[in-house]
Amino acid sequence: MQDDVEDALSQVLSLRLADPTKVAICGLSYGGYAALEGAVRNPQLYKVVVSIAGDADLIQTLRSSREDDGADSRAYEYWTSSIGDPKQDEEMLRAASPALHAERMQAPVLLIHGTEDDVVDPKQSKLMAKALETAGKRFEYLELKGEGHTGWSDDTLKLVLKTTCDFIAKALTA
Repeated sequence: MQDDVEDALSQVLSLRLADPTKVAICGLSYGGYAALEGAVRNPQLYKVVVSIAGDADLIQTLRSSREDDGADSRAYEYWTSSIGDPKQDEEMLRAASPALHAERMQAPVLLIHGTEDDVVDPKQSKLMAKALETAGKRFEYLELKGEGHTGWSDDTLKLVLKTTCDFIAKALTA
C-alpha cells in the first residue's frame, strides 16, 4: 500500500498537478502510519508530515496486542496475519517501523493521539515523539485527553483540523 501512495504522488507530480516543493502527507490510523513511513522511505519528498493515531513501531504494536489480548486471541491473530509474525518477520518489521528510523526524516512532524485510543495504543505516538526528539528532529505532539481512536466531539475534531492545517501551512511557508 505504501508503494501505491508513492506511485499516486509520482503521477500527480509528473503531470505537474502539484508543487513538488509543497508536498504534505497526512493520515489517520493506518494513514498515520503511512505518513510516518513515507517520511522515512522518501525523506526528500515530503515537506511536512502529520500522523493522527498512527502506529510507529510494529514490533511494539504486536507485543502490546499479545500482552493485552493474549497470544491465542483473535486480535493477536489478526495483527500477526496483517502485519507479520514477530519471530519470522522481525527484520521486515524493524525495517517498516518509522520510530526505529526517525533519523532519516527531514520534514517537521505533527503527532496527534487520543489518550483513550483502544485501536492504536497512544504509546505509539509517544514512542515516535521520543525517537524524533532523540534524533534531533522537529516535531509537535498534541494529546487528545479522554478521546479515543475516532468518534471525537465536534470541539476535538475542530481542534485536530485547525492544528493540522496550521502546522502544514507553517511548514510549507517556512
